[in-house]
Amino acid sequence: MTKQGSFKRAVRQRARETGQRYTQALADLEQINRSPFARTRPFERSDLKDHLETRYGIRISSLAPIDDDPATRPRGSWPGHYPSTLLVRLEDGPPWIARVFSSPADQVARVEGDAEILRFLAANDFPAERIAHDDPVSVFDDSGVIVTRFVEGGRPSDEHGRSESVDIAQELGSLLGRLHALPAADGAVARDGGAEEADGGFYTGRPKQDLAAAMSFLARVEDKVTSGGREKFDWLRDQVENADDAEGLPEALTHGNYHLWAAVGVPGKLTIVGWAGSGRGPRLPALAWLLRTTAEGNADNIDAVLRGYRQHVQLSDDELQRLPRILNMRALWLACLDYQMATNNGDTPTLNEGWLHPASIEYAERLAARAVAALSR
Repeated sequence: MTKQGSFKRAVRQRARETGQRYTQALADLEQINRSPFARTRPFERSDLKDHLETRYGIRISSLAPIDDDPATRPRGSWPGHYPSTLLVRLEDGPPWIARVFSSPADQVARVEGDAEILRFLAANDFPAERIAHDDPVSVFDDSGVIVTRFVEGGRPSDEHGRSESVDIAQELGSLLGRLHALPAADGAVARDGGAEEADGGFYTGRPKQDLAAAMSFLARVEDKVTSGGREKFDWLRDQVENADDAEGLPEALTHGNYHLWAAVGVPGKLTIVGWAGSGRGPRLPALAWLLRTTAEGNADNIDAVLRGYRQHVQLSDDELQRLPRILNMRALWLACLDYQMATNNGDTPTLNEGWLHPASIEYAERLAARAVAALSR
């Protein structure tokens, strides 16, 4: 069978499994293939199903990436966004989530550390996802797999993944404050954490690893940069080289990607998920990312986040002074990833577009000024 024929067969199979029309199934598969994360953690789905059934003595009725089916896709996400996070429907019992860590950089020991952190959070009554089995980590084709309980309710957002609710913003701020106020502990709770790990786990660890990852995104496409894209490339590279890495600031157990999309469930009783990047590191980057993302929905969310956060944690003078630059730290990671994707797709990124551009510096300063004003009231 030709490559084109094989792809058409995959489209028809997807249409049957999801109930989509052929054209929508085709569009989804094309988007999955364009995703930068689609092949970072490869595995065979049928083999994983057999592995989980044998390991846990269960019968699985279906197993698929959580964003594969429109009925289970998190609000605001798209096909291929979470290819290694799978919804596992059991023939008997509530569904599970299985996360597969199969990139060359992933280590089973770190996945076991994820489980240890989830046990610590449960012991401290923090509303995080819970492990689905007493022995939640297994080894599948030399890759770590962790199973957790599926949390009903989805993201507390509209269909586009956004929220203007100040109540939700305050709840997220309060939960982050609770996390940062937890007691120190040994083991995995003390490991380096706070960086995004979605690029295959090559740059896990403290938030400064996001800057190393950002530079790697640029380096991978430097030879492809056109004259039209050079201005943006040089500007981004300069931003990475001169970014604040948050080192030397107060530390705590922190989350690697804390914002609205890390929360699921019912507002007022939200649960925080996605702990693979967690560990001990500077606490400000997680708060800064929450402030920056919630402000996009409603500027009043800055005040709400800080009302919740300061119930548990008071920011230091150093944190307030460095907040403007830290506010753009994760946006810089995303801007460099977007630059890599656009260049690989044959597009030409321009200076004044995307997650980060010259006007973003002034924007971060305005957000920081509002945050400081909110804390002084």
